[in-house]
Amino acid sequence: MRKSSGTQEPQRVVVETLARLQQAFAARDVEAALRCFGPDAAAYGDDLGEHAHGHEELRLFLAEVFEESFTLGWEVEDVWARHRGGVLWFAASTEAVLSYPEGLEERLPFQLSGTLSHSRRHGWRFELFNGTQPVTQARELLIA
Repeated sequence: MRKSSGTQEPQRVVVETLARLQQAFAARDVEAALRCFGPDAAAYGDDLGEHAHGHEELRLFLAEVFEESFTLGWEVEDVWARHRGGVLWFAASTEAVLSYPEGLEERLPFQLSGTLSHSRRHGWRFELFNGTQPVTQARELLIA
């Protein structure tokens, strides 16, 4: 079944914007990564305290991520996206790819979601970015 262009366009935007961010991650280029985010954007990970709001916090957060021994990337498997005007929201099933200097590679299920906004000057940029590793049966939920 062929998808309508109305759903293909937002998905293409998400894939392209995630690819641009991934290129910055691969190069460990904080400034290139920051250009993928709006000035008041927020990013959240799945660990407590793993978040940043605005470019100054994002700069510190990304610099810390880029100090890891591995390079973080992802392979997009499936994207759900919708838009209204210059705002787009999405959820993407991906496989996180952690590449280590020794040539080792680790792959994990990874979910990305967020909101993008569009401007003529900057194109599509993240306003909210969330990356989480799904809970598996091996993890325990701490809800009583």
